[in-house]
Amino acid sequence: MVMKKTIGNKKTLGNRPMRKIISNKNTNNKKTELLADIDQKLENIELEYGPVVYNELQSRLEKTIQIFNDEVESLFSNTFSTYKSKKNIKAKENKESTKKPQYISDYEKSKKS
Repeated sequence: MVMKKTIGNKKTLGNRPMRKIISNKNTNNKKTELLADIDQKLENIELEYGPVVYNELQSRLEKTIQIFNDEVESLFSNTFSTYKSKKNIKAKENKESTKKPQYISDYEKSKKS
């Protein structure tokens, strides 16, 4: 996960909308609070429903997180591989088109016809 340092509030960045950059400290506090909240809820479930239900819930959460990670990884790899291949095709086309001026290519095509 990429963490951004606190730079402050920027009203505008060129034509981009206003942004608020969150500091590392705020992000860590939010993570800590969220993990503590999840831990408390899991403890309550274990006390209320017993260890069997708690273990089942824990295994389902782990599976859900794994499925999510797999889907995100697949999405990124497909998206970026498609982008790279399109980028490479355009780069090849640009290289080929810069080898000869257009009028020379047109002239050679007309001679072949």
